Amino acid sequence: MRACITTLERICHRFKETWKSDTKEVTVEPVAGRFGLGEGPHWDHHTQKLYFVDIFGQKICRLDPATGTVTYAFIENGPVGNVVTVDDMPDKFVAGSGTDFILITWNGESNVDKAQFKKLSTVDTDSSGTRWNDGKVDSTGRFWGGTMGIEAGSTFTLNKGSMYSIDSDLVPKQQISPVSISNGIAWNIEDNTLYYIDSLTYQVTAYDYDPNSGNISNKRIIFDVKKNNLDGLPDGMTVDTEGNLWVALYGGNQVIQINPKTGELLRSVKIPAKNVTSVAFGGPLLNTLYVTTSSYGLDADQLKADPKAGYIFAVHGLGVRGLLANSFKLNV
Repeated sequence: MRACITTLERICHRFKETWKSDTKEVTVEPVAGRFGLGEGPHWDHHTQKLYFVDIFGQKICRLDPATGTVTYAFIENGPVGNVVTVDDMPDKFVAGSGTDFILITWNGESNVDKAQFKKLSTVDTDSSGTRWNDGKVDSTGRFWGGTMGIEAGSTFTLNKGSMYSIDSDLVPKQQISPVSISNGIAWNIEDNTLYYIDSLTYQVTAYDYDPNSGNISNKRIIFDVKKNNLDGLPDGMTVDTEGNLWVALYGGNQVIQINPKTGELLRSVKIPAKNVTSVAFGGPLLNTLYVTTSSYGLDADQLKADPKAGYIFAVHGLGVRGLLANSFKLNV
């Protein structure tokens, strides 16, 4: 009888990771998959849906947590690094595709193999071989996102990308350059600090931030992955209502929570997929942490060893909540 129970436990633990502290229990549940390079989760509180991208699949995707249904819109323009909703326009999204900032029209209800889109602006006009990566919107409706050199397998080009902001005038403003892999972006609750990750530095940085002008200054390092003896690259990032950061570790099988004021590693949540790409809080109470992962570049043997690579996970029971995601403000 015990042998049967042990076998069952092993099966269950392929699908659930549990973390306990006092009376808390954290569960990690796969909710959709498999995708290629899943990234950029964005929770839309109006529709109670999770949007994300499959970068080289050139798709923006929508997960309905109530049914588990995923729909997609294919973008012919090129790799899609990010997607966010547009304020007061339910069927409109802005996204970074290739090096273009585009406006997509899609109702999200069904799959579309040729999505309608319009180019709004272009970045990295003085270079070639780059693409958009992670992006988010600040409290004023301004888009922030960055680029990186197009990867060749696991090889990345150093210092080829930049970090930009795009206001309602649709003119890209270069904020940080050069960067290697522009990734995690978040703001503190007081709205005077921008947190940012250039993955190949292995660091989480902070900048003084003025929401009115969109200017940043006074860069400092608040957390170093290598110095904390953690595996993987820091990737996508979000913030909770207590002001702590949640950072995905690509190649590290985990999401970590850090205190940006003290640099303290608060806890780690193991994810049953090696390449963890990004995180976003969602759900009616914003207390579910959605986690994207990647299966990009893995061969059959690697996928056998990492069977949940490329899945979307929902983490429950963290005891914290996130903040509402902002939407891009477009003047029409």
